[in-house]
Amino acid sequence: MTKPAPSWRSDRRVRSLLERNMDEGESIRFVIEGMDGQCIVALDERLLVVKPGSAIDEPYSGLTTSIPYSDIIKIKVTEGPSNRMIKIHTSDYQPTEVNTGQGLAESNSFSLSNDPTSIPVAKWTLDSKYRAHLVELSELAREAGETPQKSMGINSSSTDAQLKGE
Repeated sequence: MTKPAPSWRSDRRVRSLLERNMDEGESIRFVIEGMDGQCIVALDERLLVVKPGSAIDEPYSGLTTSIPYSDIIKIKVTEGPSNRMIKIHTSDYQPTEVNTGQGLAESNSFSLSNDPTSIPVAKWTLDSKYRAHLVELSELAREAGETPQKSMGINSSSTDAQLKGE
């Protein structure tokens, strides 16, 4: 019996954005899949926040934000009644946003969150599937930005992970 493919792999919009935004030789470590095809893709040295647009237009439109792990200072999960919002906070670095489509990404999208560095995730999905990936993502950011002055602090009462300068 074969396992069904994760839906981000079967979403042509996401695959198209990944093909256009991944460098040759980069590999995917893991994916945190949000609502409406939005996802955080952990690569070797950076992450991509992928926000696909309309499924009608080819080539598929959307917004992809590239953030090097070394520029991540905090990963915050905001809780709502039924879903969560994962937000990647960066240092002085300005994330590289690539609008891949005609016009502005918002004009082609059907349900993109306004923030290019955050994705909405269903509560049950985050709790059952992605909590370990958030910890791993925090560890990747900590290792990439590690200096003698930096250490990692994880608030055990929530899913926030923050890199703090001492």
